Amino acid sequence: MKKVFLILLVLVLSFCAIAQKQDTVVTITGRVASGKPMHLLVERQVGMTQRLVEADVSGEYSITFPVKEPMFLSISICRQVFSGNLFVAPGAKINLDLTQDEKFQGSYAGVNNLLRRVLAEEFKPKTDGIKTFTKPYAEALYRGYQEREKVIETSGLSMKDQQIVKGYMQFRLLENLYMMILRSKAFGKVFNPPDVAPDYSDPVLNVKWVRELTFTGDWFALFQEWLYAQVRNEKIKIGSRVTYLNDMASVIEDPVLKEAYLLRAIKLELLQGNVKGLEGRLQKAKCIVKSKAGKNELAVCAQELKKSVYRDMSGLDFSKYSFPNIHGDTICLSEFKGKYVFVDLWSTGCNPCVAEINYAKRLEDRLKDLPLVWVSISLDTHVDTWKKFVKQKDMDGEQLLCSRAYKHPLMQQMAVHGIPRFIILDPTGKVWDASSRRPSDPVLGELLLKELSGN
Repeated sequence: MKKVFLILLVLVLSFCAIAQKQDTVVTITGRVASGKPMHLLVERQVGMTQRLVEADVSGEYSITFPVKEPMFLSISICRQVFSGNLFVAPGAKINLDLTQDEKFQGSYAGVNNLLRRVLAEEFKPKTDGIKTFTKPYAEALYRGYQEREKVIETSGLSMKDQQIVKGYMQFRLLENLYMMILRSKAFGKVFNPPDVAPDYSDPVLNVKWVRELTFTGDWFALFQEWLYAQVRNEKIKIGSRVTYLNDMASVIEDPVLKEAYLLRAIKLELLQGNVKGLEGRLQKAKCIVKSKAGKNELAVCAQELKKSVYRDMSGLDFSKYSFPNIHGDTICLSEFKGKYVFVDLWSTGCNPCVAEINYAKRLEDRLKDLPLVWVSISLDTHVDTWKKFVKQKDMDGEQLLCSRAYKHPLMQQMAVHGIPRFIILDPTGKVWDASSRRPSDPVLGELLLKELSGN
């Protein structure tokens, strides 16, 4: 009897394991025109494009792929995007018959068919003739969103399904508002930072963002631009280096979205080496992060912080290092003792580096009354290229050259493997912040105003 029980237990557990495994699989079935096979591709956009599955299909087809969380995907047939916003979740079974009316059936059919409807040409924001990055332009984008919102709320779908569609529409609103700003930060040599009006984001500052926004892969960077806009107009007050992430999260109403933002922000800071005060920010985050999974993520982040190479860089003496300036004179960092030194490590061939130049100029002008010196150290190996670029961009501050690039002792000591990288030295010439936030981040300006004024 005992043996039979054990066998049954094993069978039950095995069935549960199989069922659990099946629950993480998405199945898409359907039909394509018979004859020549058609190439079907399913992708997800998360900073970069992730290919989930591709296959040559003809007649009736069936594809499967693992999915661990709800997400929006893109499905293409013969390199033509059929749907750039297919919603799936673990265990979904979706049918797409491309020989008939090209409508979705099966799991989340209502969601996916409504998505196709509200993304139709008739609902696109009417921005013709309006100057971009102005308040009227943002108002037009928001009106377009509101029109889509009305269609969603009268669709007859359940509230849960409505929220999924609304989350995607909010992502599109953020994308229309801020994507070019983000692109300019990533590709500075191609896209100059746009001239954004101070009140540009005002029409959308009171949007009630839904947690389903997180189902879109690239939501975080766009959402953070919305938060940055509120820092700039002082709707978000930055308290200190320990509290600023909680300060940012304070304007997010939905608790799940608030937690998701905070966790992503902390992980990004770890990735970028922004560890000054991070232990305090991790402690503060515990006031907001309530889920078991979130608490586990915080614990992992705390362990990663202990292993971070950037923690041990604080206090290193850099005053001995010297570099030639644009006139050929040798400048030693010790010459700037008595003031804080904001060091920008960059090169002319680095797109994000170039993107930060204009932001750095604006920040330097704003902080001109602080005991702060701006020093740019280029890692270019061609002197003439560097000199020409500096003059062309009319770059301010001390312009120095490190032609040895990553082989220089300073770069090796600071574990510089990529740029841009920003380092702040204290008035004694020692490292105060081993990997600072970027000038394009308005939080940096608020922190420096608080921390350096009166010193």
